[in-house]
Amino acid sequence: MKRLFLSIIICLFAFNGFSQNLIDLDDQKLTEFTNKLIALPFPERDVITKACEVFEKDFANDPYVGDWAFQILYYYHEISCEDKTNTLHKTFSDKEIRGYFHKDIWVLPKLKSNISSFITEYAKWGYRISSDEDTTYSIEVDSTYLLKRLGKLLSKDYCFYFTNYVADLGVAPIWHAELNIPIAEVMRRIEWRDLLLDRNPDFIRKDLVTREIQSLLFIVTKGLENTPIYGENKDEMKVHDPREGFDFAKIANETTIILPEYKTPIQTYYRAYPNTTWGLYLTDFMHRLALNKYRFSNQIDDFVLESLYPKDRKNIDPLLKYKDMLIDNLMD
Repeated sequence: MKRLFLSIIICLFAFNGFSQNLIDLDDQKLTEFTNKLIALPFPERDVITKACEVFEKDFANDPYVGDWAFQILYYYHEISCEDKTNTLHKTFSDKEIRGYFHKDIWVLPKLKSNISSFITEYAKWGYRISSDEDTTYSIEVDSTYLLKRLGKLLSKDYCFYFTNYVADLGVAPIWHAELNIPIAEVMRRIEWRDLLLDRNPDFIRKDLVTREIQSLLFIVTKGLENTPIYGENKDEMKVHDPREGFDFAKIANETTIILPEYKTPIQTYYRAYPNTTWGLYLTDFMHRLALNKYRFSNQIDDFVLESLYPKDRKNIDPLLKYKDMLIDNLMD
């Protein structure tokens, strides 16, 4: 079954949108590289080392096409996890896996198999064990593996992007519709991406970085179901004239104002970066709020949604062809 993802969001409110820089996307060379990956012994434990050797041979002196090939290789590494997960469950029982994952002092001494050696061995090839809400266990990619081995062969800007992207993976920003990291951390993640695109407007994955920024800005200027950016203005609630009746939707709109923990970092950001694409967006957002006495309004909400997720956005993945080739040939 094909995994079709990485939707590209086109931001229309500034600079009339953006286009991808596909100048260095060498179809012939990337197709040949993908076919070489397909030809490798996929089920072998250390197949990723063979894949890295192919990459090193093909892109040692071609960093810009190598940037695209690295993304294909990373996807190859990700899909190989399904095969490695199957090996994990064929080799060890659920009890053994659970005991190892939780470092259960009562279970581990009784285990006949050496699951610890298995995990240590696979770690050499960029894999680690993970749990999904403590119900299932699988093998996932250690995202630093390929970067450590091949980072020197990438362009400076793409290496900067991927290094920071991997660093951000340590803690996901959202958990069950609730903000899982401090606002300051959200702003930091926006900042380095915004500045990357500002200094390099032709960055090859401008589409992807922009999508990531938009998702982060959604948290800051729209809010999440369990982490809203607006709160009650208790002073206005007290002076509401009961003779007007209680239109609760109207009252909510009139008495919810942006919380200071969001207002302050937004203002700090656009004052520091008044001319970047996303500094301008935050300036416009806060200006609209100021005109409405920093209260929530449906008009401001519509502005946020249309700016971050325009209705006529395109869905294009420039690497989809190569990902499909891998999926069609490697997965059942």
